Amino acid sequence: MPEKISVFRSPEGEAQYRSAYAAALKLWPVPYEELYIPTRFGDTHVIASGPKDATPVILLHPAGCGAVIWYRNVGALSQRYRTYAVDTLSEINLSIVTRPIKNCLDFAAWSVDLFDGLHIGSAHMVGNSFGGFVTLNTALVHPERVKKVVLISPAATFDPMRALYRHYSIPYMLRYTTGSTRLLLRAYEWLWQGFPRDEWIGQLRRITAVDGVMRHGAPVVFSDEELRKIRTPVLLLIGDHEMIYKPQDVFRRATSLVSGLKAEIVPNANHNAEYTAPEFVNTAVLEFLAD
Repeated sequence: MPEKISVFRSPEGEAQYRSAYAAALKLWPVPYEELYIPTRFGDTHVIASGPKDATPVILLHPAGCGAVIWYRNVGALSQRYRTYAVDTLSEINLSIVTRPIKNCLDFAAWSVDLFDGLHIGSAHMVGNSFGGFVTLNTALVHPERVKKVVLISPAATFDPMRALYRHYSIPYMLRYTTGSTRLLLRAYEWLWQGFPRDEWIGQLRRITAVDGVMRHGAPVVFSDEELRKIRTPVLLLIGDHEMIYKPQDVFRRATSLVSGLKAEIVPNANHNAEYTAPEFVNTAVLEFLAD
């Protein structure tokens, strides 16, 4: 049996993360079941809700929060769809890594394994930040498996997000060279932009900064040629308080290269618009998927 590769630097950090994650899961507004889906990269943790015979929707979270961040969305989505909130493998969450995911092709292979393990031929996909990058990557490499795509402030994908790297690169280097996490935690606060949040989000972000080890490569900016290949319907949502790039720059490139892409600003929302503006996002997603 392949050996587990931990995404935590210590057992204490993992225990703290699991405790905060469990506290967040108590807020899940609808009945759910937890699944572990075997893939060639390890076992993927999934929170499944909604009618088992309904059209599936895969939800991929941003880095540092885990699948529980979707708790403000599954109540609305699972009335009409079978939702699968996924702990993206190689991220810091409850999934079990046995082989690191290194590149786009690896993530595409993992997505296929996940779909197959869930017995899904094709599904809608919704992803925020790093989850958005993984979502569009799946639609690019395996378009036959993806019905529609919703991207919420996708990491890289359309833009190099230089502002994010300016705020995060040095703090990450300091964490590994000096052990200091003060600047990294400050960077998380910069990204959050002062919006109200549950205590567990702050806990998960702190544990990620202090004790987390991501087991995957960085998200990439897709080339013009790659983006022109996308034929899956795409909805792109970006909060009006987004900091990693300028929304209008992203909209300009995305709409010029991806045929039929719909782009919309989410009012009064930060990088994690599904959490900070759930009513707006839920309505937009449901209307797009039903259209």
